[in-house]
Amino acid sequence: MSAGTELEPAFVIKAQDILAINYLANDHPRPRRVEWINRGTNQVMRPTTTQMLLRTLFQDVETPSVQKLRETSGLRVVLRSERDRELFSSAFADAQQLEGESRPHVVTAVFDGKVKVDRALSELDACGATASSISLLCRASQFMDTGTKWPEGHSKRSVAGAVAGSGFAGAMLGIGFLMVPGVGPLAAGGALATSAISSVASVSGIIAATGGAIAKMLTDHDVDGVSASFYDTEIKRGKIFVSVDTCRANLGRDKVMEIFSRHGGQTAVSR
Repeated sequence: MSAGTELEPAFVIKAQDILAINYLANDHPRPRRVEWINRGTNQVMRPTTTQMLLRTLFQDVETPSVQKLRETSGLRVVLRSERDRELFSSAFADAQQLEGESRPHVVTAVFDGKVKVDRALSELDACGATASSISLLCRASQFMDTGTKWPEGHSKRSVAGAVAGSGFAGAMLGIGFLMVPGVGPLAAGGALATSAISSVASVSGIIAATGGAIAKMLTDHDVDGVSASFYDTEIKRGKIFVSVDTCRANLGRDKVMEIFSRHGGQTAVSR
């Protein structure tokens, strides 16, 4: 991390530290622009190089070329004043500390389809998990028919009638629909619905530059950064994210993990 030029105050985030941006407080100074650079040459990276970086940054790809790209890349956050740069630097340090903290109370997984999710949620319900402890996030087309027309912006509404007979998530979850820039409409259920809508409202240019809107929602939901990045990719591919807050549930962490595994849930650790 470093400052920019004297004429243009900036803060550079190393590629390997980028997950911490998901933990930035909503009141951090907004950047004039953000750009991926080669930290050695200080030059803006080509779009194709940036795409390769983001595609491989959190994958198990250990070729020398990818390793070098990770080590030399950085996200330059250009700010409006030296004061804003100092405030952003402090906010990012706080975000790094939050990113490093363990969040063992939230158990998470992604599922391939509605049938598997229904079975997992049904068993959680039968075992005594409270509705308020369960959350869900997926592409809206996974929740209802792909032909559904979605309103602009985002809103919270009951979908009890809309999902009657579908069985998906049952009556346990209240669903909020939101339009995510660069992703499209998402369906968010349970406690995650509130934090997701708040996250989308606070997405700034720095999040957009890394394509991490979903990851931001999940870290606001107390999912650790590495897992959030993995689930971000899987949700975009059409998988369905489910979480259980064991502090609210009447089940232990091991039991929830056992239920997820039995019904085909995939975690960031088990991939």
